[in-house]
Amino acid sequence: MDTSLISIGLQVSLYGLGGVFTVLILFYILVKIMMALSDRLAPGEDQ
Repeated sequence: MDTSLISIGLQVSLYGLGGVFTVLILFYILVKIMMALSDRLAPGEDQ
């Protein structure tokens, strides 16, 4: 096998994993923001 082909494959897989973790981090941040907003805006008992 050609070593440049293997290195390109590893680089593409790292970009893919980086994209997946970026989306997961953004989803986590958005959920935290939405939870903070819902706690602030929701009427009801204060605990």
